[in-house]
Amino acid sequence: MEVTVPEQPVVALHGRDATLNCSFSSNAHFNLSDLTVFWQLTDTKRSVHGYTEGRDQLVDQAEAFANRTSLFPSQLGLGNASLLLKEVGVVDEGSYTCFVRVQDYSSAALLLQVAAFYSKPVVTLEPESNLRPGDEVALTCVAYGGYPQADVIWQDGSGRNLTDNITNSVVANEEGLFTMTSVLTVVLEPNSTYSCRLINPLLGEEGNAFVTITGG
Repeated sequence: MEVTVPEQPVVALHGRDATLNCSFSSNAHFNLSDLTVFWQLTDTKRSVHGYTEGRDQLVDQAEAFANRTSLFPSQLGLGNASLLLKEVGVVDEGSYTCFVRVQDYSSAALLLQVAAFYSKPVVTLEPESNLRPGDEVALTCVAYGGYPQADVIWQDGSGRNLTDNITNSVVANEEGLFTMTSVLTVVLEPNSTYSCRLINPLLGEEGNAFVTITGG
């Protein structure tokens, strides 16, 4: 008996359904009544989904997964024990173990990572008016509703990365999604352009915003 799951983390979009792939190969011919499939959270051992004696067994299922899980019944006889997890949220992130038993049993664990796109970044400046060269200006870049925490890169008009005088903060909402705020403090030069780029480590670059200050 061999159980196989993806080696790389499964990345699921927040609010969408995700399939956690698990396949098994058994040397013996078997009836579905001989098959047991059990998914659980690897760390806490909480039950995610159970199947035995030819039907789902959900008595011990953790409440957080109620009405959100299913196997692929028509595929079980072909060695497919994959789990469909509906409406994935940040709280679902973690390691899942797929147990399969026919005559003997085996198991394998995979990692589920959750990702969500951030809103397009918006840059504002303080103060907004009566700016003169030499004034200190605070540029604030905000993007919200994303996951996981993003990298924020500030650049000047020539594309040079700015790394000094930057303050980043992250706040999570009740769904666990983040609002990223990055403040860059600069001394104003005439006709300066500054851009804020947001990079989600799981989804790649998401967007950028820029502001040109014409004070002088």
